[in-house]
Amino acid sequence: MAARRSTSIHSGQIVLAELAALALLLAALSGTPVGWLAGVPVAVALAVLGFGRWRRRWWYAWLGTALRYASRPRTLPAGSGPQALLDLVVPGARVYQLDGYGVVEDGSGMSAVLELGDPTSLVSDAPLVLPSPVPLLPPAGPDAPAVQVQLLVSGSPAPALRAAAGIPATSYRQLTEGRTAADQRAYLAVRVLRDGAGWPDAELHRALTGALRRIRRRLTQDQLPHRPLGTESTLATFADLAQHRGGAPVREGWPGLHVGGLRQACLRLGRFSALRPELAGQLVARLLAGPALVTTVSLAASRQGVDVVVRLAVPDAAALGTAVQVVRRLLGSVGLSVTRLDGQQLAGLAGTLPLGLVGKPGPVGALADSPMELPGAGVVLGRNRHGQPTALRLVRPEPTRAVLVGGVRAAQLVTLRALALGVHVVVQTGEPHAWEPFLRAVSLPSDAIALVPAGHPVPLPPAGPFAPQLVVLDEDPAQDLAGPWRTILVVRPDLGAGDVATLARADLVILQPLSPTEAALAGATLGLGDGQEWLTRIGADLVGVVNRRTVRFARLAATPLELQLVGAPERVATA
Repeated sequence: MAARRSTSIHSGQIVLAELAALALLLAALSGTPVGWLAGVPVAVALAVLGFGRWRRRWWYAWLGTALRYASRPRTLPAGSGPQALLDLVVPGARVYQLDGYGVVEDGSGMSAVLELGDPTSLVSDAPLVLPSPVPLLPPAGPDAPAVQVQLLVSGSPAPALRAAAGIPATSYRQLTEGRTAADQRAYLAVRVLRDGAGWPDAELHRALTGALRRIRRRLTQDQLPHRPLGTESTLATFADLAQHRGGAPVREGWPGLHVGGLRQACLRLGRFSALRPELAGQLVARLLAGPALVTTVSLAASRQGVDVVVRLAVPDAAALGTAVQVVRRLLGSVGLSVTRLDGQQLAGLAGTLPLGLVGKPGPVGALADSPMELPGAGVVLGRNRHGQPTALRLVRPEPTRAVLVGGVRAAQLVTLRALALGVHVVVQTGEPHAWEPFLRAVSLPSDAIALVPAGHPVPLPPAGPFAPQLVVLDEDPAQDLAGPWRTILVVRPDLGAGDVATLARADLVILQPLSPTEAALAGATLGLGDGQEWLTRIGADLVGVVNRRTVRFARLAATPLELQLVGAPERVATA
């Protein structure tokens, strides 16, 4: 899998050298000053074009990039859908259903996508261990199409950019040390190539489904949850990962992309032979923690090597420059090279979508055998008995209902941690005196948190992926507040028979220590079985988190700043 050195002489350079020599020869044969005045500059220009270098690339390569950039479509109008986006990055591609998979077919091959992890779970208390794509490659052979495998991870950092300078962010860093993402998704794309052999579609279909079956058996053995994406889910995933919103145009510029109202830039990583094995497994997690709204990392492998491309999405050009410099410093400190894909940003976008593309394969190095370990993503509620963070998916596209049984201090703790992730919070309470000191102590932008008296309508602007909302209530709301990217958190100081309906409708339940009566009520409503007994025995600083009839326990682990702002968020159950 050794890659050709970038300093080797290519056929195009030989042609340019011959043309330069021809120009000098013609000048000499002319025997006139005019001939020399015309021939020498042409020869020099050809020599510089062929053998001059800028940013570690030959000038003739830059010229080819510029010509391709100028000649291809680079824009999409506002209102364009996911299929139009796919046509822009991979011209002629189409998506259709085959054996439960959404297959993307284009002139060079076919691909299908597996989503890794459990997207329906709202609680995570164990790292997600993702395999390197290199050992998933099948053995090469002349009687089957070549296969490429791509691992793609996209995530947002915590604290979020918009909250990075506030008290919640400072406290959250004390809690997580920046190691837990606010959100992350992982995909595995498998691609079969037509190659020069001109494999028929039926043979490509067999090779693709066979490779997928073999990889899925491996994932099942590794106990890694996964599911195939169908046609609609595949297209929606492409648009989501690109941050493509139908109301905003798409435009490729020379140094970056404008997609979904965001500025984006693609970078190619190299020199993996210099990467130490103990750092290879941390590569993706470190990149996701960078100062971007969203970071997408693609590791694509073929029998010729690996291609690693990173795409950064930020609000504006200044933030993009900062994010690129941070990535350069981070990766340079471990010996990796970073090349910004100037003039090739659409190719970079295609490389950071789950299409299985391998743009520029290079040496594998330590990536060959290093699985990628990612801590659970979401709002960190506390730590389990193994010291791993217990994270809640309070921010997700679907409407979410949550219940917290315990004190106001625990609710304020959850609120403070949600604020660190850039969540807009509205608190409606009949006890404003319990919340007003907390709101005064939290230094945030004026729109980050608001207090609404009980009985008043709750004013809520539309929520979105970069403006999620948390609505904290004392009681079930009188108005329907459910909506995408919005979580309704009902806080109850005690659990009684009147709370059964609220508890039964909840997607997520957080329980501080309960009395035997409360535990019996919660266990019967949530289907906890014998697990309800532990809810009466846990310590005052522990909580039980219930999702899908399963209870997990976590220690709240309040930080010094949280203890100062909120106090000890403990509840002692009474009989």
